[in-house]
Amino acid sequence: MTASIRIALAVLLAAGLAACASKAPPAAGPAPAAVAPAPAAPAATPRVPPDAQVLGPWRIEQARSAPLADRRSARLDFRADGTIVGQASCNDFSGRYTLAADKLSIGRLATTRKACSEALMEQEDRVLTALERAARATVPPHGFLTLHDADGAVLMRASRFEPASDAAK
Repeated sequence: MTASIRIALAVLLAAGLAACASKAPPAAGPAPAAVAPAPAAPAATPRVPPDAQVLGPWRIEQARSAPLADRRSARLDFRADGTIVGQASCNDFSGRYTLAADKLSIGRLATTRKACSEALMEQEDRVLTALERAARATVPPHGFLTLHDADGAVLMRASRFEPASDAAK
C-alpha cells in the first residue's frame, strides 16, 4: 500500500472513532413518564340463574293478545339445558334460549313444515311471532307463564302442562 492510502485510512479511522467518542450524554430533562399499569380485567358478571318457575312444560293459552281457538296442541317446554321445544298449533318447533333471572332471549326456531287449516296456521303465526319477540319471562302469583316484549307488553300466556293429567282430557 502506498503511504498516501495508509494516511487516508488512518485519518478516516480516527475521524470515525472521534465521532463515536464525542456523542454527548442525553440532556437532563424531565424523567420519562411512568408507564401506567394495564387496567385490571373487568370483574366477571355474576351468572344470574334463570327463574326455575319458568322451566318445564306449558300449554299456550294466549298469543299476541288473543286466546287460542284450539289449545290442545299448542305447547312449549323450557328445558334446563337451554333448549326450547314445543308445538305451535300445527308444526313442531325447537331452538335454544337463554334466561337470566327474567331476561329471555330465544334464538332462531326450527319448525316442521306441515300444512294445516287456515285458522291453525294463523294461530301458529301468532305463537311463533310471540316467541320471536319475547324479552322477559315471568310466572306471577296467578301461576301463568307470561312472556313480555322489550316494552313490557304481554305477548303470551301459558298454563302449567301436566302430561299425565292432560292425557285423560
